[in-house]
Amino acid sequence: MVKVFLDPGHGGSDPGALGNGLREKDIALSATLKIGEILKNHNVEVYYSRTTDVFIELSERARKANNIGTNIFVSIHCNAYDGTAKGVETYSYPGAVQGAKLSKNILDSIIASGVYASNRGTKTANFAVLRETNMTAALVEMAFIDNPQDADILKYRQDDLAKAISKGILNYLGIKYVANNKEETKKTPIIGKATATVEQMKKWAMDKGANQKFIDLAPLFYSISNKAGINPIVTYTQSAKETGYMKFGGVLDITYNNPCGMKILAGGGDKDPNAHKRFENWEEGIQAQVDHLALYAGANGYPKSNTPDPRHFPYLKGSAATVESLGGKWAPSSSYGTDIAKMIKEVENTKVPSMEEAKEEKQLNKIKIDLHGKQLEVKGIYEEGANYIPVRFLENLGYKIDWKNGAVTINYKEDK
Repeated sequence: MVKVFLDPGHGGSDPGALGNGLREKDIALSATLKIGEILKNHNVEVYYSRTTDVFIELSERARKANNIGTNIFVSIHCNAYDGTAKGVETYSYPGAVQGAKLSKNILDSIIASGVYASNRGTKTANFAVLRETNMTAALVEMAFIDNPQDADILKYRQDDLAKAISKGILNYLGIKYVANNKEETKKTPIIGKATATVEQMKKWAMDKGANQKFIDLAPLFYSISNKAGINPIVTYTQSAKETGYMKFGGVLDITYNNPCGMKILAGGGDKDPNAHKRFENWEEGIQAQVDHLALYAGANGYPKSNTPDPRHFPYLKGSAATVESLGGKWAPSSSYGTDIAKMIKEVENTKVPSMEEAKEEKQLNKIKIDLHGKQLEVKGIYEEGANYIPVRFLENLGYKIDWKNGAVTINYKEDK
């Protein structure tokens, strides 16, 4: 069996590089353990210099690997310089041909993953762990911890980094990477067609006691999401979680037209109202949310240049293809995505009365309709937050339907 020795840099009294609230020793250990699990799933025998937060001398790390007799040695680190440098680079010992090959395999795999736009290349160095190991060895500087954007990669795309580094190691060893899709098949994709109707969305929101504005915005969530290829139910339920069904209650209120707690380009604290984006209207706010979701999911055409999303960072592309994987990425909470996935199931299972069922419960009323300025009346059922009128098919013909003050306004979507 192939043996690989993984070396998470620093540890214990040696924190390594610091920046943006992160410590190199923590990031290196976390990423290394993820890499180890992936390699083990490919029948690789994995050893570590440390698996906890302890200090180990550099020579001792090399000695451990030499005593075991592993096939390769890979040391995992984070970079730091002046807060502006960014990107990934890998190292091998000068003159070590196989070490250079391993180093290049890992770097190429990271770049191919799409995590970085900045490739700093393969380099050589007289590092102790490269010099004193007697097997093929490489050292990986994953990102610059003191650069804010690189720090976000270390925080939110660590799984992708670990997978990319693992693929590079496996490629060097001649082992084909096989994705573990058993769990992924059970998860909820962000990209896809609507899994429920607008009526189900509105009925679900009503049952949850949502703000009337949230109910009224369901068609807008639906149309903007559909156009981007995003399941509208994902967007709608995420907004429900972020805004408390648009009852808010935190630092934001409904005047922000911000459906998902989106922050400004510079970011800032969760409790700082100035760190959160104010949008001109709800259409712009929902478009920003949809574009951000599409970027995370890796949708075609993203990242895009014309978007109201203030944090449309290219490195986010493809970092969360499923709703469940938004946890720890879009938001710090690990349960963030699973909470939204449960809400999606609720919407999908929401029962909306048919016209016939509604007739049995409520008497039909005369409903006023403004159709391009022409006043009409039809029989239907209207009450606050619930509308059962036989005009929904018009949405498929390019019309926009608004419900206001007991009347229906129907116009083409491009009409003002």
